[in-house]
Amino acid sequence: MGRHHAQSAAPSQRGVIAALVVGGLVVAGGAYALGKGTGTTDTAAAEGGGAACTTAPLRIEVPTELADLVKTQLGSATRANPCHRYEVVGGRSSSVASRIRQGRAPDVWIPDSSVWLDQTTAGSTGSSVRADWVATGSVAHSPVVLANPVTSPNKLSGTFSSWNDLINRTGAVHLANPHLDTASRLAFLGSRSGAGATTKDVTAGQRIILLSRFAAAGTGDLLAGAKDPSTSSTTRSEPFPISEQGLAAYTAGNPGLLVPLFPKAGTLSMDYPWVPAPDLAPGLKEVADAGLRAVTSPAAVEALTKAGFRSDDDTGGPTIEGVEATSFTTLRAMTGDARLAALRQWDVLKADARMLAIIDVSGSMTTVAKDTGGKTRAKVAEESLITAVKQLPAGSQVGGWIFSTDKGGKGKDWAPIAPIARLDEPEGAATHRDAIVAALTKFPSYISGDTGLYDTTATAYAEMTRTYDPEYFNSVVIITDGKNDDPGGGLELPQLLAQVTKAHDPAKPVRIITIGMGEADLKALRAIAAASGGASYTANTPDDLLTVFVQALLAREPSQAP
Repeated sequence: MGRHHAQSAAPSQRGVIAALVVGGLVVAGGAYALGKGTGTTDTAAAEGGGAACTTAPLRIEVPTELADLVKTQLGSATRANPCHRYEVVGGRSSSVASRIRQGRAPDVWIPDSSVWLDQTTAGSTGSSVRADWVATGSVAHSPVVLANPVTSPNKLSGTFSSWNDLINRTGAVHLANPHLDTASRLAFLGSRSGAGATTKDVTAGQRIILLSRFAAAGTGDLLAGAKDPSTSSTTRSEPFPISEQGLAAYTAGNPGLLVPLFPKAGTLSMDYPWVPAPDLAPGLKEVADAGLRAVTSPAAVEALTKAGFRSDDDTGGPTIEGVEATSFTTLRAMTGDARLAALRQWDVLKADARMLAIIDVSGSMTTVAKDTGGKTRAKVAEESLITAVKQLPAGSQVGGWIFSTDKGGKGKDWAPIAPIARLDEPEGAATHRDAIVAALTKFPSYISGDTGLYDTTATAYAEMTRTYDPEYFNSVVIITDGKNDDPGGGLELPQLLAQVTKAHDPAKPVRIITIGMGEADLKALRAIAAASGGASYTANTPDDLLTVFVQALLAREPSQAP
């Protein structure tokens, strides 16, 4: 496994960039050297004329908020044994996790949360990354709280029930990217733990689609938005997750802006584990053990408490804006696999949709749908699709075709009613979204003919495959109430399935989502969807159709063939 120490240096020093972030000294790209010398040579003389030290300084990567504290405490270990030397580097835990996966690991890592250990092997290849990065202690603790703006119209009043409710249901909240920011990562995982949201939860899916699009890069950006909403990606100050210690440090220098709120149902904590590299040499292991004793000593605990961290049992804690620290419930931890699955859901839902909807306008769509108060299937489709189009994020690319028989001329069963374009793209005096809504209101005028389903599906799938865009979730959504019925001939089901199967590229997936109404051939629709790794649904009422249409947008993981 690669190990990157500082290079031997003359009197020159490595660049150290100091910035005040969250009220503490942040070291970006620099290193603290403790003991005699900053190089990696193993011939540095021990102080006092003793034998030469036989090990290089132990390189420790820590979160920026701990860099000064860890440096100070490790000084005591070096004073006790001058050959116990340490090089402390401050940085973001997500970046260290990424470097470990690439085989560029420190000797000891103190991430701000144990959840980052999930990333040390996930998706790695080769033998340079091993699965046994295991914590041997914990340096500090700080629960994740909600920073509630004092004067913002988006602030919460009083308490809030849970991360699940706030993130997946009702509340105004601004998250940072959970792949970069630990507080938002833990809040997001808290919303998925226990009885949290599932992958079939439509409301939660809609929320994450929107929250992911406005996610900040990190806590620093969220704090900047609280101080000056014009710098926020939402141009307003909303509550956001942050560590209790981070909020205390920030409010000490920026009073009157934010107060902490704890979810009644519980929260997760940053636990700052001490994690030695699994292949650490025996000599460095001794130095690491001495370092762990130093950073968990009574003097270290006292210094950490003064800095706003809690003890191992989560007692103590800082007073923030006159609000004394309180006890809290710790949420039950998810397994590593469950955490990674939740984060994959974030990634899947973050991608904007690029969708071609093909809509059945055959004569049978004039049939009255059950339990709709006399509405025809065409009317159900029209109302539901208009509602869905109005709710889609502006960055989505959407187009629409109608189909029955000969809609595009003799032998051509489909005809476009809207090209594929971003919904917020200008179109005439309005937007593409407005143009689609206007086209859908003409639905009754489209109705006639039989059901040229298979030829239309083949053409639509070929078009979306040809124009695949890797920045989007690409799909063909079929809405039909019948079975393939094309007097002009055309493809049979086995031929269509063969074409779809041949064209499907897992590296460039275009998924077919089918929604069957009335007497639709559900067996055929399931087979068509499965051939592309898509999904199949049934619907008859406006609520049904709107629900499954949203589910279709969320069905971004490949399904299993029936």
